[in-house]
Amino acid sequence: MMDAFDRLCGTASGPIGIAVSGGSDSLALLVLAHDWAARSGRDLMAFTVDHRLRPEAADEARHVASICGQISIAHETLVWETPVSKQALARRARHGLMAAALRARGGTRLLLGHTSDDQCETFLMRARQGSTWYGLAGMQPRAVSPVWPEGQGVMIARPVLSHSRSELRTCLTSRGILWVDDPSNRNLAYERVRVRAQLDGHADLKARILACQARLQDVRRLEERLIGRWMADCVVWDGKGRARLNLSRLPRERLERALGLMLQIVGGKETPPRRDAVQQLAGRLSGNEAFQGATLGGVLIYRKRGDVVLSAEPGIAGTAADPALARARFDAMRALYVGDT
Repeated sequence: MMDAFDRLCGTASGPIGIAVSGGSDSLALLVLAHDWAARSGRDLMAFTVDHRLRPEAADEARHVASICGQISIAHETLVWETPVSKQALARRARHGLMAAALRARGGTRLLLGHTSDDQCETFLMRARQGSTWYGLAGMQPRAVSPVWPEGQGVMIARPVLSHSRSELRTCLTSRGILWVDDPSNRNLAYERVRVRAQLDGHADLKARILACQARLQDVRRLEERLIGRWMADCVVWDGKGRARLNLSRLPRERLERALGLMLQIVGGKETPPRRDAVQQLAGRLSGNEAFQGATLGGVLIYRKRGDVVLSAEPGIAGTAADPALARARFDAMRALYVGDT
């Protein structure tokens, strides 16, 4: 297991951040990271986010702080001052708070405790939503921070992604460490909880899903390597936040994926536009009819001497207003895809 920490964190500068909620997955990640850091001589910084949505959250943060104190890991509780009871907003706030706090300490790598159980759940949830093979490959061991500008320069890593929740709980039990069970993990109003209940006790199904994902991960890595090379060779920035794309070398599916990524970057969004909208745009750009221009995801799209130019729509707030930030995000994604991180 230590090899995963070496591979994902060995070249990262500054202290290694760890997201620790107090649940079994993140606490196991904490103690395993401690073992790795003791061997490798790295500094760690643990973060617990109190979303102020449950009165128990403050006590849970103190429990994590106590464990960190026992094993000599620096810890900070980060408080969300504008709590909203919506998972997507809470996730964005959580990532933003931790990325900003880590950057303030000179860190560039944030560890998350996602497990193989999370991978199986993600597979089934995305399958129900009609995801392509690319999405069914699941979470990646390393990714660019999902929030910008807070996450600029921060990569997230998942060192225990190939291990099950039961393995991690055995690790904690053997060390006498207690974990917290968040009641939201039993709330069937959430899709992930329902899927988790369906998978419970079906080890054979989990094994089949993980075997399928392993193959899809291999294909996805190859696809991203090709997109990364395209980004390096066929995208030119003009210094004003405009990106000029040569799409002529791309097969249709890769064109759609690359176009969606570039719209996300130029538009300063945290996700690409809807897939059906990108597909329609890709069809217009690939067709024989004259392309008169379009807008999508806060981006102006037009042709110039055979290439496609993307620029942020005037008056659109967000990271797109900062050309340097858009270029930084592009460079981070390109480096990740070609394996330069």
